[in-house]
Amino acid sequence: MSALTPSYLHPLERGDSALPDLFTFPFRYTPHPLCVQAAAVVQAHLRRMGVKEGKMFGVMIVEVPALASAPTAAADAPSSGSSAVSSAPAAVREPDIAFMAAYSGQLFGNYAHPWFVPPVVDYLDPESHFQKEQTAISELNARVEVLRTDTENRDRKVKVVELRNAREAAVAEAKQVYAEGKERREQLRTALEQHESPSSEDKQLLEAIVQESQHQKADIQRAKQLYKAEITTLEEQLTAHNALLRELSDERKRRSEALQEWLFAQFDFLNARGERRSLHDLFPARRIPSGAGECCAPKLLQAAYHLGLRPVAMAEFWWGPSSPYHYHQEGAFFPACHSKCRPILTHMLKGLNVEPDPAEHYDKVHAPVRVVWEDEHLAVIEKPAGWVSIPGRSDQASVFDAAHRLWPDIEGSVIVHRLDMDTSGLMVVAKDAATHRALSLQFEHRAVSKRYIALLEGFVEASGTLDVPIAPDLEQLPRRKTDRVEGKEAITDYEVLGHEELNGQSVTRVAFYPRTGRTHQLRVHSASPDGLGHPIVGDRLYGHVGDRLCLHAEGLSFRHPVTSEQMHFELPAPF
Repeated sequence: MSALTPSYLHPLERGDSALPDLFTFPFRYTPHPLCVQAAAVVQAHLRRMGVKEGKMFGVMIVEVPALASAPTAAADAPSSGSSAVSSAPAAVREPDIAFMAAYSGQLFGNYAHPWFVPPVVDYLDPESHFQKEQTAISELNARVEVLRTDTENRDRKVKVVELRNAREAAVAEAKQVYAEGKERREQLRTALEQHESPSSEDKQLLEAIVQESQHQKADIQRAKQLYKAEITTLEEQLTAHNALLRELSDERKRRSEALQEWLFAQFDFLNARGERRSLHDLFPARRIPSGAGECCAPKLLQAAYHLGLRPVAMAEFWWGPSSPYHYHQEGAFFPACHSKCRPILTHMLKGLNVEPDPAEHYDKVHAPVRVVWEDEHLAVIEKPAGWVSIPGRSDQASVFDAAHRLWPDIEGSVIVHRLDMDTSGLMVVAKDAATHRALSLQFEHRAVSKRYIALLEGFVEASGTLDVPIAPDLEQLPRRKTDRVEGKEAITDYEVLGHEELNGQSVTRVAFYPRTGRTHQLRVHSASPDGLGHPIVGDRLYGHVGDRLCLHAEGLSFRHPVTSEQMHFELPAPF
């Protein structure tokens, strides 16, 4: 490359690989051979760097102009005693493709890695508004923490409680003395009133009773005023302290929110048409997820557009160990995430010729739904891989729509249970609302038996049971994760059927018997280190991209809701 070539643009020999006609559809793809080749270079570089943190990395193949570069002086200098060459050698044509690499978020906690593309926004620059404001907010945090943990203020609170308790005890004691005196005085007054003619001594005694009563009432009032000045002073100090704490906390919140909004506005994404959109533009109707714009794909596209280069293909892969809840196979290719990247990439891909979303063309490329058995109440069908159970995006083939085409007079919700889009096999559908309710209750009460066949990567030894709760992975939707705190119960029995070879790799054939029906349950239980730790072959979300997900609903047993007959169906796996 020329001296002006950015450090993150790396040459790549095309070899026999033809460039693709269309750019990669980032949410479902098979990596192009050139991307696989570039990924291998990146992985070798990561080994040299000693990268041990698990994260997503990405590569993008770009077309670069043919550059003529003069040889360097060192390369052309004549050896000692030789004569100089009279004419310069012919210009060398540079490769017409190159690749760029990116990492998700930060690497080693910073962006100081010129071998990779720069971030869309470098908010770690010490001179940036973000860092300066972050410093001010950190100072506020420190002041808030000092106020929150102030021992003198804590002692004031304790002292106020002690003084109030002492005052209440003094008041209670004074009232007790008054009550006891009142009872005695009432008895004495009653006795004196029975005298026909009160003597002077009686009158003096009555006067003494009145004075005693007044004195004891005064004692109560004096007890109520005990420590009033001290408590008032302490409460004023507490009020001032709390007011300052609240003021600083409010300022911290306000400045933090304002800084977050400022940062979102700095993310200004280009597309192939030269149009720009900020995160606020791209997430207008919902909260902007944390880390939006820091994934690999937006970084790579932004870098290509800034250099005026045409993106050709892209792929993302995981490198490093899995985190407890985000498990990935090292080196496996993955689609871009939906929650953070879909709105951004939808904009950034405009102007490029992109592969169509395969999910929108399953009617053309996948086998049709086949009826295995039916009567007037229900049908058992074979769902091919690639079909969703219920309608999603437009033009996406669904079992629901197929059922309405097969039986135009069908009524009710139709779909009783679901299979993942990538899973094939047996499903039961209801032709009327009453049948749907009855079958749904059987699934709800776990009265339906299901048997799945899967091929797992690697060697699984023994059969057993997996009891591992599952929850949505909100950072990487539509993925799920194991979560023993927030997850819902998910139980799977499994039976090892044998060990085979597939494309030169060792695989294990397993039968699954799920007791619960969580989304992606078998896929998560297979791939997670909390489960078997062996992804299903072809699992693009939790393992490696392949021709298909090797998961098939082979057996289905239930009671016919009208005839009460026990129904059992089997459909061998196609792999």
